[in-house]
Amino acid sequence: MAGEEGRAAAGKAAGGKAAAGRTAALDRAAAGGRAAAAGRATLKSDTQAIPTADTKPDSRRRGEALEDALLTAARDELHEVGYSRLSMKRVAERAQTSRSVLSRRWDNRVEMVLSVLRMEGSLFEGDPQDTGSLRGDMLDLMQRYVQRYRGIGTDVLMGIITDCLSGTAASFDLPKNMQQADLAHTCIIVQRAIDRGEALPNISDFVMALPLELLRAALLIGGEPAQQPFLEQILDEAFLPLVLA
Repeated sequence: MAGEEGRAAAGKAAGGKAAAGRTAALDRAAAGGRAAAAGRATLKSDTQAIPTADTKPDSRRRGEALEDALLTAARDELHEVGYSRLSMKRVAERAQTSRSVLSRRWDNRVEMVLSVLRMEGSLFEGDPQDTGSLRGDMLDLMQRYVQRYRGIGTDVLMGIITDCLSGTAASFDLPKNMQQADLAHTCIIVQRAIDRGEALPNISDFVMALPLELLRAALLIGGEPAQQPFLEQILDEAFLPLVLA
């Protein structure tokens, strides 16, 4: 009886030691795992901190810097390949950006090219010259219109018109924009003449747009050189008889 109790006690003590050993082993394994994880985290952090040959600086542009880059790329591409071969995809590549970036600014190449022309000062903007007479003001406006036309070039102007009429630039209303541009300056000139008592009041938009409409048709379609006598003929025979008081 006493022998059996001794053996049981011995077995219990041995089991306790084994359990303690297994617990210690588990603790050591857990500690090793934590150390290994910490080592991997440190290695990862150190690796990220080391620049490689493929690392590129953040070159994302925004605001005016991006706008300037896009306009410069569009201008250079337009001058290099002409309007007929101009594509927004090529402009995006030249500006080192994506096509979607251009699309957020312009719906089509017509709008993009008009922005380039504004940047270059090729579009007539600002108040027209005040010469003191309706005829003098309109003649100066038409002369400046011819200068702008020559600066832009037939290729670009005809390309814009073709895109709009073919539906390529469906979001751009060409007739509306042309009429607005014509009236923006002619209305100022005519209002001055009305204030001086030189012109009739309540002149229709159709009549006020007439001089530049005739001039544009001659430049784009008829190939008219648009010399001074031709400009004067438009004014003296078509426009002034309709508006003078």
